[in-house]
Amino acid sequence: MSGLKKRLSLMPLHAAVMCIAAMISLVSVFIPMFELFVQYKRQRLYSLFTLILDPRVYVALRDSNVDLDFGIFGAWMFTITIILSAAALTLALAFQLYSDDPVKKRWGCFSVLILLALRFIVHIYTLSNFITDDILAKNHMTVQRLYVVQTLAGNLLCVVLIAGIVAALYGALGLKMNMKLLAYPYILWIGVFTILPLILILFRAFFAKTAGGYEFNMDGFKTLFANKNVTTSFYGAKVTLQEYFSVFLRSLDYAVWTTIGCLIFSYPLAYILAERTKRLHKTSSKLLLLFVLPMWMNTMLRTYAWRAFFAETGVFNTVMMSAGILKEPVMFLQNPILSDIITKLVMINDFLPFMVLPIYSVLVKIDSALSQAAEDLGANKVQTFTKVIFPLSLPGVISGIQMVFMPSMTFYMIPDIISEGSKTTIGNTVQSFILNESTTYQQAGNVLSLILLIFVLITMGVLRNQDKEASGSGGMVL
Repeated sequence: MSGLKKRLSLMPLHAAVMCIAAMISLVSVFIPMFELFVQYKRQRLYSLFTLILDPRVYVALRDSNVDLDFGIFGAWMFTITIILSAAALTLALAFQLYSDDPVKKRWGCFSVLILLALRFIVHIYTLSNFITDDILAKNHMTVQRLYVVQTLAGNLLCVVLIAGIVAALYGALGLKMNMKLLAYPYILWIGVFTILPLILILFRAFFAKTAGGYEFNMDGFKTLFANKNVTTSFYGAKVTLQEYFSVFLRSLDYAVWTTIGCLIFSYPLAYILAERTKRLHKTSSKLLLLFVLPMWMNTMLRTYAWRAFFAETGVFNTVMMSAGILKEPVMFLQNPILSDIITKLVMINDFLPFMVLPIYSVLVKIDSALSQAAEDLGANKVQTFTKVIFPLSLPGVISGIQMVFMPSMTFYMIPDIISEGSKTTIGNTVQSFILNESTTYQQAGNVLSLILLIFVLITMGVLRNQDKEASGSGGMVL
């Protein structure tokens, strides 16, 4: 008994996960995994075991009756599941506890891998074949009126089985625990959700889908750079520009002013909070929470709240007219200049935390002794700030600029809601292109995304070089 306990304590993590997954797989036959719905109402919860004990279901409806018998199906699924789960648990424990041969352990892990994979397939098969086409036809039902769904326990079982399969694969390959292995899931995530979409954008920018497959053409570029001019308004002035260049300039205008506004508001705020932290020797996390708290609310809701505030019958006009300051409401959203200013203010409000946090995190780490040393050398407070504090805080400023400028460049929800769709930005231009049924416009959307990506990469490269210079130079000499 003591030898068994010792072997259990020495069992590798992947073997423990594999054994637990096999055990849960066996126990799950007695746990309700499936919900039967008839005429949009839940009629019964099923486990594989109760599927054998009570296989008949009879439901009287107004226009027909539903008579189901899962006896044979349940018996087969229960038997197969019990065999696979019991075999997986037996092999997982036997090879890990009673074998010292590494090769046999690896083969044991491989066997468990196959069994758990089959168990996962059987579970999916059970769910998808609970209600067959013959059952629907016999009961004169549709898939919308008679169906089976998986319960939360069923979802958790799938997660456990996948974890067991991964653990068994780990043991079958004979891998050893290494901290580098922890990076593989993130590398896979980056590859699937970052690199692969970028490759698809690049491909679809130059290749259009045709009846015979994909063929190379430049129709997307031709559509985007077509000699089509539009007259638009910038700061009250009417200018005539190429159609999509004007869209780019408007998006750039929003991004630049949002970044400048966030920096103007964020730096003093971050400086005050950092000085408070140093003076009181405690964090300002509660005060920072006040600025982060609005981010917990949906962006669309916040934007509609701002729109309601500045509407013709909104809070601002109502209060001003009630106080007798205004005789008639100010049409903020209908005036192009005022609407543009409000859009930028709302975007500044939305992105403010992304600028405050990186600047604060740098300022709070600057040693107060540096300021004292500057003052001892004859610098006043303004010189201390401009020649010591600000240069040292540039890495935080540049990080904040990156976190605000890049997203605000493509952010279209706020301009779209505030201007009621009258202002077009890069974001909704790309969306309208991609959702268009024309393959040419879809290709133009990918071209525009590619151009925007290149612009963002160039901007990030410039900011990164500035960040390196700021990090390496430190404060300026007095």
